[in-house]
Amino acid sequence: MKKNVFKYLRKKILENSSITEEKDDIFTYYKIESLGFQIKVSFPIKIPSKRLAQSLLIDRLVEIPEYLQKLEQIETRKDNLKELLD
Repeated sequence: MKKNVFKYLRKKILENSSITEEKDDIFTYYKIESLGFQIKVSFPIKIPSKRLAQSLLIDRLVEIPEYLQKLEQIETRKDNLKELLD
């Protein structure tokens, strides 16, 4: 995948997502919720950075064809609405 395409996808995913972080004594858990999809990852408490977890979650979302289809539908609707309002 071209770098610019991935930057665009990352931006659009972050616009349509919420990322949460939870900690316990052993692990840090990160969860992304976007367009009805949820993905969770966990790391030992000393290793993760939020940026690393965020990148991993986005990578996993991009691997789901149904998610990409839904994201494309949302973006198409936004574009169509914008054209109607102009």
